[in-house]
Amino acid sequence: MRVQIVTVPYRYDEPDEGLGQGPAALIDAGLPQRLREGGLELADPVTARLPDEERSAGSIAVNIGHLGAKTAALVSDARQRGDGVLVLAGDDTATVGVVSGLQQAHGAGVRLGIIWIDAHGDFNTPETSFSGILAGMPLAILAGLAGPLWRGSAGLAAPVPTDRMLVIGVRELDEKEQTLLRSTDVKVIPADEGRKQPEQVTEAIERFAGRCDLLFLHIDLDVLDPSLVPSASTPEPNGWSIREAAAVITAVLGTGRVGAVSIASLNPGAGQRGRRSVESALQLISEALPAWQATAMPEPAV
Repeated sequence: MRVQIVTVPYRYDEPDEGLGQGPAALIDAGLPQRLREGGLELADPVTARLPDEERSAGSIAVNIGHLGAKTAALVSDARQRGDGVLVLAGDDTATVGVVSGLQQAHGAGVRLGIIWIDAHGDFNTPETSFSGILAGMPLAILAGLAGPLWRGSAGLAAPVPTDRMLVIGVRELDEKEQTLLRSTDVKVIPADEGRKQPEQVTEAIERFAGRCDLLFLHIDLDVLDPSLVPSASTPEPNGWSIREAAAVITAVLGTGRVGAVSIASLNPGAGQRGRRSVESALQLISEALPAWQATAMPEPAV
């Protein structure tokens, strides 16, 4: 199996700033070489960018959607070649484009499941969010609970049913976000449960995968303890170790149904704190991702 790396160097719709520098930092720090040494066959990285002339004035959500359409095209092309897709993104907003690309390659009717590894739920809507941060909304956008312009401009063919969403590693939920989650069929596994009951988490992943034809795995690096990613924009105490996170990622990859993996929220531009965060991200990815090589790959639609 070959893996196509797709970089999306944006935080929201602003390129190459803060978190947007994360994808290039991982490439420059030798991530492709580490993955090849771990046994993965890689295609040369490609980048999703939104040209200035295609930006919509005054609408961040629409611009994120247009960027998502660029990401979707690259993801779809890779999947139609039979490649797995590793998306290195500035922030979590890139995931809408990834799901759009998977739907384009596999068909809108594919039973796509999303496994979301994150310290946060990212299940806010504009009505529930205290901060209004769009990176806290992608999972709700993908569920069809908000953001029709965002979804439409990204080319998302169909929302993902909430019973095909599994959130793991959570340590912080907004009050209204928690209420919204409880009104859906999203399964949430808190970080402590993942730490104390790893066998049960693996069993939950396997049961979830059994209801899906295809999986998309998203990893926000703030799932790690802040001591490991000290430049995190949204740190939460009592996070996972690299070994704990890698074990969960490996379990997801071991289902044999993962078509795409995305990794987001690395800020390398904070001196020593940024360098520490880059090294932790490299260690996590290079420890967990080679497990992908040993699995079957879901076939794209003909």
